[in-house]
Amino acid sequence: MKFTVEKKEISEPLSLVSSVAEKRQSIPVLSNILLKAHDSKLTLIATDLEIELTFIVENLQIETPGETTVSARKMADLIRSVPEDTMLTFELIENQLEISALKFFADFSTLPVGDFPVIEQPEFELEVALPGKELSSLIENTSFAMASQDVRYYLNGVLLEVSPTQINVVATDGHRLAWSSCKIKTDFLEDKVIIPRKSALELQKLLSLYPENVSISFNSSQLKVFSDNFSFISKLIEGSYPDYQKVFPSGEEQKLQVEKTLVQTALNRASVLSNEKYRGVKFILEKNNLKICANNPSKESAEEEVPVKYDGDSFEIGFNISYIQESLSVISKKNVEFVFYGSENSCLVKNLDDENLIHVIMPMRL
Repeated sequence: MKFTVEKKEISEPLSLVSSVAEKRQSIPVLSNILLKAHDSKLTLIATDLEIELTFIVENLQIETPGETTVSARKMADLIRSVPEDTMLTFELIENQLEISALKFFADFSTLPVGDFPVIEQPEFELEVALPGKELSSLIENTSFAMASQDVRYYLNGVLLEVSPTQINVVATDGHRLAWSSCKIKTDFLEDKVIIPRKSALELQKLLSLYPENVSISFNSSQLKVFSDNFSFISKLIEGSYPDYQKVFPSGEEQKLQVEKTLVQTALNRASVLSNEKYRGVKFILEKNNLKICANNPSKESAEEEVPVKYDGDSFEIGFNISYIQESLSVISKKNVEFVFYGSENSCLVKNLDDENLIHVIMPMRL
């Protein structure tokens, strides 16, 4: 195998596939990527047995076709360090992959191609096309609320719901919930799947870099997202996601509207003196005024008033400050809306005048 390719053609795909490759090296070949140089194109494949990401690079010169596997991390780190516009030559010599450019060359050890596992792909009956940036945005708006190592394994991922008219993505860790939606036209009947945590994060990163149209298909065990450039396959989490509709609070709404950056900067200052263990912050609401208070066991405290648009009742409510900060960080608009239902109930956080993004945050006793 021997081919030549410019850094800019291979660097980004290599970085993305290397992040999928297994880092714990429980099976050595899983820390490698599979390189296939055939038919005027280079195929890069990485898998951790849960996810398989395939990239196709077309702008290269193949002198001798062939295939091998090589360390994903080392390869990505080396290519990243090379100056832009550098032409790289890859050549398989016996069991070593030699990479040369400029005045350097490096030899990488390889593992047999036959040891590299490939995820079996069953048939997918239906698929839907939509802009990659839409799906990326749905995941970005919700994934922060996923659980990470919850014994309720179905919470360690995001719920993807499809219907003939829209796609919803939902995430919750039991203390907060994030819901985001976009309108589409599909041939799907109503269906839902749970995408594992790592898969959701890798997919969001991938689609943020490739925002053009992608196709989505899935069955009871796998999700496939693909375009002309790549194919992303993930196993799904089995189980039933809880009825998240029951989490949305009800009752008399009391709406507070505020410029997002004003609340964010106040929370950033308050977080310095909040309790490191419980991360509590208190909101004291009065007419057109929000007072943000935090303290800790060392008798240190912070207090700041923020001008807001609010005409509801005066009351106090406590939250985990990190939950509010993470929610605000993914809200894109300048102004945000908090919808309160009293001091004992969850509140909603969303973009002002946008019903396609809703975050639910439970209160905490302070």
